[in-house]
Amino acid sequence: MRFIFAILCLPFSCLAWEEIPSQRSGKYQVSLRLPADGLYAGDEMQIEYRVEDTSRVDPLMGAAPVIRAATKSVISMPLMKSMPSLEEAAHPEGIPGEYGVHPLFPHGGEYVLELVIKPPADAEFMVRFLLNVRDQSQQRSSKPKPKPYTMELKSSPKSPKAGEPVELTFTFHHRDRPKEVFQDFVIQHEKLIHLLIVRSDLGVFSHEHPVISSDGVFRITYTFPTAGEFHLFGDVAPKGAGSQVLLTKLKVLGKAAQRFDVSKAERKPMSVVDDMTVEFAGSQKQIGTRKTQTLMFKVTDTSSGKPVKDIQLYLGAMGHLILIHEDGVTFVHSHPDERLEDTGKDGTVPFLARFPKPGLYRGWSQFQRNGRVHTADFVISAMEEAP
Repeated sequence: MRFIFAILCLPFSCLAWEEIPSQRSGKYQVSLRLPADGLYAGDEMQIEYRVEDTSRVDPLMGAAPVIRAATKSVISMPLMKSMPSLEEAAHPEGIPGEYGVHPLFPHGGEYVLELVIKPPADAEFMVRFLLNVRDQSQQRSSKPKPKPYTMELKSSPKSPKAGEPVELTFTFHHRDRPKEVFQDFVIQHEKLIHLLIVRSDLGVFSHEHPVISSDGVFRITYTFPTAGEFHLFGDVAPKGAGSQVLLTKLKVLGKAAQRFDVSKAERKPMSVVDDMTVEFAGSQKQIGTRKTQTLMFKVTDTSSGKPVKDIQLYLGAMGHLILIHEDGVTFVHSHPDERLEDTGKDGTVPFLARFPKPGLYRGWSQFQRNGRVHTADFVISAMEEAP
């Protein structure tokens, strides 16, 4: 069996595909084995690799397997340097010299797998592989595996009403320790949790940041502006597990609000929010799916029409972009292209985004100016095939 990997040279912009079965480091050879149908986002994957000592070769069995090695994997995205990495100490498989890890990729795209390996009687070495991860929507129908983390929501009062404050608490648990409160998170974009509150029809949006208490529970007091079913996305980064987006739902009582119909919403290229006009430069073009692409936003002063050159960092970035599919559950959190040092200085902010499946998405772009966060909304159509 042959596998397609990449030879990787630094910097990360120098990537080239080549058909090779393994990577070499001195006398050691590391061969990667991926699932037969590939890697997918949103589900726990199994990646195995074999470590061999090529200086010891048996005529029948081949190179000697390296057993009892201390091994560690680090998975990151070259295009999104600020995204928390997935780190895991590999475990031995049933065959001598073989090891395995179980990453859960937050979304599709190109990842770099770094394997740090310490043989029992030798210095450690590292090899790298480029992994192509498909979107969750491409996965063949199968029984979903239990997620490694869950988010439990409680509200007080239990049945909240529109227009009235409610205390929301979020408790996280690990699959292996379901009765314990999990609280070992790392900060991503200046916060331990990003809570995105979206009404199921995409008619209401809010970006909040609950605060963790000494008991490991996140708390926030929030007032829902309308009645309806709300989807609450918790974007967190458990230590070593990378970014995880967990969803829970809550019904809010009160007078029913007018339903937002995304299929009939105006595909406007501009959105005016206070003293800023935000233009989605790609709104008149076809957007492809299942590939990382650039969405360009131009921010101008509403009064003068001149580019806004004083965009401030908001949560560690020149802007944030949230995209929700018309199904109400497919979630995309996009950030500006971190490879560009002058992003936002001329009022132009390029975001890197990947639409996991075709359909309509409602997007909310957020920029900060003069200490205030401005949120502009758009409706974007993603096509099955890229132009």
